[in-house]
Amino acid sequence: MSAPGQLDPTPIIQMLQANQATAVLKTAIDLGVFAALTEGAKTDIVAAKIGCPARGTHILLDALAVLGLVVRRGDNYELAPLARAFLVPGGPTYLGDVSNILSGPLLWERFGRLTEAVRAGGSVMEDDAETPSHKFWETFARSSAGLAFPSASALAERLAPIAASKKSLRVLDVAAGSGIYGHTLLRLPGVDVTFLDWPNVLEETRAWGDRLGIDQTRAHYLPGSVFEADLDGPYDVIVASHLYHHFDRQTCQTLTRRLASALAPGGRLAVNDFVTGPGLENPGATMFSLVMLVWTRSGMAYAQDDYAAWMIEAGLTRPNAHPMPGMPNTWLISERV
Repeated sequence: MSAPGQLDPTPIIQMLQANQATAVLKTAIDLGVFAALTEGAKTDIVAAKIGCPARGTHILLDALAVLGLVVRRGDNYELAPLARAFLVPGGPTYLGDVSNILSGPLLWERFGRLTEAVRAGGSVMEDDAETPSHKFWETFARSSAGLAFPSASALAERLAPIAASKKSLRVLDVAAGSGIYGHTLLRLPGVDVTFLDWPNVLEETRAWGDRLGIDQTRAHYLPGSVFEADLDGPYDVIVASHLYHHFDRQTCQTLTRRLASALAPGGRLAVNDFVTGPGLENPGATMFSLVMLVWTRSGMAYAQDDYAAWMIEAGLTRPNAHPMPGMPNTWLISERV
C-alpha cells in the first residue's frame, strides 16, 4: 500500500481492525468451534456440531485460519498447536473462559466509550469496580482460573519452605475471587486459609474449592470489603492478587497499612499484579491501565517503586520481585519488620 520510501500503514489498518479478531475468537469460543475441531473436520461437519449454517461457519473458520488458530487443508480444518494447547475445553491450560472477562459485555461496552473516559479521567459508567457485590466479580471468579493457576503454583513453591518450617501457617486471601491462590496453598501441610470477598463472590470461591477437591476444614470465609471487614489477624501470609490496580495512590497506601497491621512479625505480604517498569518495559501491564481507565474511577497499573514506597512506609521490607515468565504480572513479596 505504500510507495517506495514511504512508511507502510499496514500496522495502523491492523489496529483499526483488531476488534474483528477479538470478535472472531470470542464467537468461536462461545459456539464451541474448538471442541468441534479436536479431530479435524470439513465445514458441513463443524456446522452441524455447532448448530450453525454452513455459510457462517465457513467464513468463521477461514477467519480463524487467518488468525493462525486453525489450519485449512483443502476443505478440511484442523486446530493449530496454539488453539489445541489453550482453547480446547477441559484441558489444564484452557483459557477460553477468560474471554468472559477480557471480551465480555462489561468491558466491550466500556471500551466503546474510551474517548469519554479519557476526557473524564476515569469511568463514565454508573457502576464500576468498587460497586459493592458487583455481579461482574462472580463472572471473574468463575472465569479467571486459567490465568490464576500458574501464578498460584509459583507462590506455593516460594512459600513451601516457610510452611515446612512452621507447625501451622495462617493465610489471608484478600479479594479472593476464585480462591485459586488460597486453594493451592491449602495443599501445603499445616496451612489454614481465610478467603475475603463479597458474599456473592464467596459462593464461587467455595464452588472452586469443591471442584478442586480441597479439604474445606482448613478454609474459612470472611464476607465484606477489605477496607471495612475485621481482618482478624495476625496472619503469616496475606495474598493480595490483582487488587491494588483498582485504586488511586493514596488508597493503595491506606490498603498497604491495613494489610501490614494484620501481619504477624516476620509475616509476608504477597502482592500479585501488573507491575510497570520505569518506562514501557512491561507493555502488557502498561496497556492494562486502559482497562482501569474504563472500569474504575482512579485505578491504574503501578511501578515496582510505588509498591516499595507503600510497603516500606507501612513497616515492611522492600519487596522482592518475581516476574511470571510469559505473563505481564509479577509477585512482589515483602516481610513485616
